[in-house]
Amino acid sequence: ESCLDFPIWALLPKKETCIPAFLGKYPDYDGRGIKIAILDSGVDPGAPGLRVTSDGKPKVIDLMDATGAGDVDTSTVVEAQDGEIVGLTGRKLKIPDSWTNPTGKYHVGVKCAYEMYPKSLKERVQKSYKEREWLPPHNLALAKAARKLQQFEASHATAPLGQEEKLEKEELETQVELLGALEKKFEDLGPVYDCLVFHDGNLWRAVVDTSEKGDLESCTLLGTYRETLEFATLSKEDSLNYAVNIHDDGNLLEIVGNSSTHGTHVASIAAACFPDQPERNGVAPGAQLVSIGIGDIRLGSMETGTALVRAVVKVLETGCHVINMSYGEHAHWLGGRLLELLHEVVDKHGVIMVNSAGNHGPALSTVNAPGTMPSSSIIAVGAYVSPEMMLVEYSLREKMAGLGYTWTSRGPSPDGGLGVSVCAPGGAITSVANWTLRGSQLLNGTSMSSPHVAGAIALLLSGLKAQGLPYSPYSVRRAMENTALKVASWDPFSMGYGLLQVDKAFEHLLEHGDCPERDVRFRVNCGAHRRGIYLREPHVVDKPSMCSVCIEPLLLNEQLAAAQSKIGYEQNLSLVCDASWVSAPALLSLSYVARTIWVKVDPTGLPPGAHYAAVQAIDVSSPQKGAVFDIPITVVKPRRLTERDSYELRAKGVTLKPGVMQREFVVVPTGATWASLQVKSADPQNVAHVVVHAVQLKQQMSCQASEFQKTFPLAPASEASFAFSVFDDSTLELCLSKWWTNLGDVVVDYSLSFFGLKPEQPCLSMRASDGVYRFDVMSHLKCEEVLPVATLKHHVAVLRPADSKIQPLGSRDIIPEGRPVYEMQLTYNFSINKGAEVTPSCPLLSELLYESEYEAQLWMIFDANKQLVASGDAYPNRYSTKLEKGEYVVRLQVRHEQRPLLERLSDLPLHLSQKMASGLALDVYRAHAQALVGGKKFAGVTARPGSRLPVFLTPCPCDKLPKGCSPGHFLTGSVTICKDEQGKKVAVFPLTYHIGELPKKSSSSTKVASSEEKTPELEFQEALRDLKISWIPKLQGQASSELFEELRASSPKHVPLLLARMQALDGDKERGSQLHEIVSLADQVLGSIDTLELLAALGARTDKKDQNNKQQEKQKGQVVEALTKKGAALCDLFLASARAEGSGDGHPQVSSTEGSPQAEPPSLADLNRAYAELLKWADPGDTKVAPFVEKHAMALGQHGRAAKVLLKLMEDKPSQDLDKRLVQVYRQLGWDHCCRHVERSSLVRYPPAYRLF
Repeated sequence: ESCLDFPIWALLPKKETCIPAFLGKYPDYDGRGIKIAILDSGVDPGAPGLRVTSDGKPKVIDLMDATGAGDVDTSTVVEAQDGEIVGLTGRKLKIPDSWTNPTGKYHVGVKCAYEMYPKSLKERVQKSYKEREWLPPHNLALAKAARKLQQFEASHATAPLGQEEKLEKEELETQVELLGALEKKFEDLGPVYDCLVFHDGNLWRAVVDTSEKGDLESCTLLGTYRETLEFATLSKEDSLNYAVNIHDDGNLLEIVGNSSTHGTHVASIAAACFPDQPERNGVAPGAQLVSIGIGDIRLGSMETGTALVRAVVKVLETGCHVINMSYGEHAHWLGGRLLELLHEVVDKHGVIMVNSAGNHGPALSTVNAPGTMPSSSIIAVGAYVSPEMMLVEYSLREKMAGLGYTWTSRGPSPDGGLGVSVCAPGGAITSVANWTLRGSQLLNGTSMSSPHVAGAIALLLSGLKAQGLPYSPYSVRRAMENTALKVASWDPFSMGYGLLQVDKAFEHLLEHGDCPERDVRFRVNCGAHRRGIYLREPHVVDKPSMCSVCIEPLLLNEQLAAAQSKIGYEQNLSLVCDASWVSAPALLSLSYVARTIWVKVDPTGLPPGAHYAAVQAIDVSSPQKGAVFDIPITVVKPRRLTERDSYELRAKGVTLKPGVMQREFVVVPTGATWASLQVKSADPQNVAHVVVHAVQLKQQMSCQASEFQKTFPLAPASEASFAFSVFDDSTLELCLSKWWTNLGDVVVDYSLSFFGLKPEQPCLSMRASDGVYRFDVMSHLKCEEVLPVATLKHHVAVLRPADSKIQPLGSRDIIPEGRPVYEMQLTYNFSINKGAEVTPSCPLLSELLYESEYEAQLWMIFDANKQLVASGDAYPNRYSTKLEKGEYVVRLQVRHEQRPLLERLSDLPLHLSQKMASGLALDVYRAHAQALVGGKKFAGVTARPGSRLPVFLTPCPCDKLPKGCSPGHFLTGSVTICKDEQGKKVAVFPLTYHIGELPKKSSSSTKVASSEEKTPELEFQEALRDLKISWIPKLQGQASSELFEELRASSPKHVPLLLARMQALDGDKERGSQLHEIVSLADQVLGSIDTLELLAALGARTDKKDQNNKQQEKQKGQVVEALTKKGAALCDLFLASARAEGSGDGHPQVSSTEGSPQAEPPSLADLNRAYAELLKWADPGDTKVAPFVEKHAMALGQHGRAAKVLLKLMEDKPSQDLDKRLVQVYRQLGWDHCCRHVERSSLVRYPPAYRLF
């Protein structure tokens, strides 16, 4: 009985917006005939409630991954032989007999499974794979190796170990060590699937070989989703549903999954349909959905410009009526390429677009783009929580009055627009993607309120279409705004015009469907393209303002609108405002031309705080329909602090209520750089969860440029303290509130204090060549302790493109009416000497997305084997990545439809910021004279108000600079000035250190002296000889041999010549027949060097800069190379002999030394002697000696030592050849699970080509 009483309808709330009442009256107006485009992370077509509409039609009628993350290059075409083809993985793929392929041609490609996995799914599958496939056999192998080592130690506990026994023990220890290291470093890169595309005579078809063994019969054959509505599940374990689209005549396969479960949840709110459980339905169960993935899985589901442009194309191509986009970012200014395109979709093509306002509250002016675009075309939605939602969704102990969520973003937008149009329920428990292994989930955010409104609009349009009534995006928006409910807790900044009421909005549309402004939008320009009047800063709120307001009516698709519509438009309007501090004309006669009026705003009598009013334009012929347009007016009146207040704001006994904002607005005093906030609880019993949000606004900068936000628990009778940076002479909002779910009130005291020490220039830029760099510190507010610290933390290399090309993109990138989009691909090369955290950024385009004049940017970092290791876009600080030592390639894509704009970027610089292992501290002095001589450094000093103190920095010593620094590079860091511990963390000023020309290394006097003794003729002969020697390893076969013999005739014992010949033989295809010659040459090298004397000299270890020591190190390198190549050759001779004896063929076919018709193969003792000799000169872990150490281990059957060498080489420079050798070694050790893991990983680590953009 209790289950029957459970209010399931409240899990996906609809009563708040009167949807049940509307559908009760109009049951067939449930979204039928309406298509909603879901621009999100992708929709799972197999999720509960997303299979059919209320009238039995397919629910999801198109699926697209617009990001490119699911793309597979299938431009390679093959033909079947004996019913099989070879995929790009190298697997043989069996073509089922049931397939029809008239041409016999197949397009093939590869896709890594984990490239399609959202992060949480990837982590789940990786954990499962490790526990199932790796750990059981690995634990057994480790126990077996440890047991062998223990047995060896027990049996050799007393007697001293000989060389062979030492090597045996080392082998056993190495096996245990390796197995432990492999477990720690284990990383599952996932399976790799072959992909096939072909045409069956009617449709393009595609299959993903999820069997991983070429059993295509067991895989699902799919067609383009919009044509077939087919989808499949990648595997039983992941439960990831996917579909395909095929482009460019089969050369591009688009695999459509989803980058998070967000999009499925959003789609379910908008339009889920449960025929057997209608109480679980979404808002518009009759609507159909077009899913367009704009969240790029490579970027953690971040939207990209590429995806948004493709989404625009898809929306228009599929004839969608409504767009929901529960995505957004903060824009620095209004306007830009993407916003222009989105504007076109609404104002030219008549599609209604709904957008989430953002979850960045509770401070004002925190709304997102694109909802803040410079027109009112997009409907931005705030998030509301009702009493029923509190009880059913959030399981609160008691109801409260409905309110806006604490986190919902607030208006006004920076251009004065209200920012939020309406609000709607911002939470729901409904369907999510199947791969989550959940049927439903609670998610909240404006991401949830936006699809609620999109679904509601689908209801309105469904009714209008059923009755044959015309509408426009503007008439629908006005109907919703003019009928919205102003709830008891109504706040225009978070709720806009109020809580959406669908039934009243529909009646409004029916009653006023023929009004003259139905197809008209009104461009309200309050100067500098501002949509409203927003007075916030101190210099504009201390006096009355006269504001020029231009109102221009514009018809839908204005350029192609009928002339008669323009001629016939005319309205007589009454301008109404109930605020006493606003004065506007009473009347306005408007025809199809821009009109300018003047509005007076007098904030001088207003109390401190935020004040909102609007001048509403009412049609005098039909005043009951509400405002035709309005002019929003926001005034923020700040307090001013003085020296008498000690520049401190204090408030005592303030009651904080759940979800109710306590706002303070303060003018930051001149010279202040940081503020300290103290919040003290006066409640003796209860813990309060308090939100603090402080925001200042800068022109052409988003609210995130200067904000502080913190949610924290405030214990009974305790105090919390925070510090944050500020900038002076500007209004600061300080917003405090209890978190909305934290029931009960709390009384607090709080204080806000300002402090100010700052350099004369806000950004410090120092050249190393300056010698001494001066900046002045100014103190304005109060006595403060000064103790400057300058630290450099990042090394920034400026990269120029090694290659650039412009080309038109494919069929997905043609904007309607024949507007192709072009891409600029730029390639940059760089290397990392030591593992480090790096951040690529393109300074020209960074931090710009919606507001950028270019429509997209995306960079990808690849290693030397073309494996993708990192990706990023417009926001570089989000994509720092740890790179190991090696060579890397950055590929950057920038897009635009205007080719000349891309041509300007052909030499675009890229910054590669590398975090230094430890910061470099610059010396700081108080006196120039002390800085000159490196004397007394800066000690703490007290700065009085109004004082100015000089500070001097000296350059970093060149030997302290990070490796790889060169002219054009620079270091970045910061300067802190105040001694206060809180202030040092937040009052931070950027410092750029330009390296300049580095000192040149001077040649040693010894070298100069010896060079002077040589005649020019002798120098020429030696240079010519050295040049010829350098070509010996490069030439092949007879040419190399003849050049060697020519040079040996004049220099028979010249060590570089002998080594060059050894290198040539070592790299020769016929190396196996040259092994004895390699041994002979190595012996000649060793005979030419007094090794005993050299060892003694190296043991003395004199100054490394000494010329004699350099010569000794050079000789040591020659000895090590000779011993390594000799040892490797001996091992190969030994192994060849062992193989020949094992097969009964007698002696192996290898070359003999001169004068010896058949040389005896070396013994194990010979190998061990050579190895012992090598250990005198080098560590066995040195990669230079790896070829001998590996082969010596293999010759002794000590495969653990061989594996250790190979793994060391893999760390230095991984390759497929090393992987194959490692697999062979693991197989000898009986570590089959390691073999399988390496083979599985190799397909990911060595892709056939760079990943597509």
